[in-house]
Amino acid sequence: MTLTIPILYEDAELVVIDKPIGLSVVTEDEPDTASVRNWVKERYTWQPTHGGAEDEFEQRLGIVHRLDKETSGLLVLAKTKEVFDYLKGLFKYRRIHKEYQALAYGAVTEDSFEISAPIHRAKNNGLLYCIHPLGRQSTTAFWVVARPRIDQVMYSYLKVVPKTGRTHQIRVHLKALGHPVVNDRKYAPRALLSLSQAHFPRMMLHAKRLTFVDWQGKERVFESPTSLL
Repeated sequence: MTLTIPILYEDAELVVIDKPIGLSVVTEDEPDTASVRNWVKERYTWQPTHGGAEDEFEQRLGIVHRLDKETSGLLVLAKTKEVFDYLKGLFKYRRIHKEYQALAYGAVTEDSFEISAPIHRAKNNGLLYCIHPLGRQSTTAFWVVARPRIDQVMYSYLKVVPKTGRTHQIRVHLKALGHPVVNDRKYAPRALLSLSQAHFPRMMLHAKRLTFVDWQGKERVFESPTSLL
């Protein structure tokens, strides 16, 4: 497998990459399958931690969190078990500030707003999620950066900060708002997809910025050089 992934930062303990669109973070463990996990497996040799087959750091090859295949942007990889456990704790207790860019269909009227709604796996399709009272509570904050009009179609360019980390959270919350992410084939209606596909070749969601305090008490800020617009 020959795969090039931009590395934005690397030291002895940490790697920060800019994941391309269309690349899975984890797939079946096959040598020829393109994924971040297999890229890590090919590029790095992790030191054994003596944790055995059940050790999460070794199983996940230092991948602390995930992005959807269709989402591009920042992904943090730990090179030691100690840093992996530390960062995993930051994500668990919501001490990592994540900022995304999103382009949504339609002109969102509010300049800033927050959606707090529980997310649950869809009953009739295990690959999709939805707002459901039995789901896990989820909160996302939004700010409108611009409201561009392209070929008479209105869009909203958004800064997005998820305060929880549920699967498809931003996508599900924007769909529930009536402004799904542009070119989101899982959640946007076909009628909207047909309006945007000629202008945007990808799903318009990008993990732009990560901020956290590291294991030495130092603030780390990482930002992708890529922007949606």
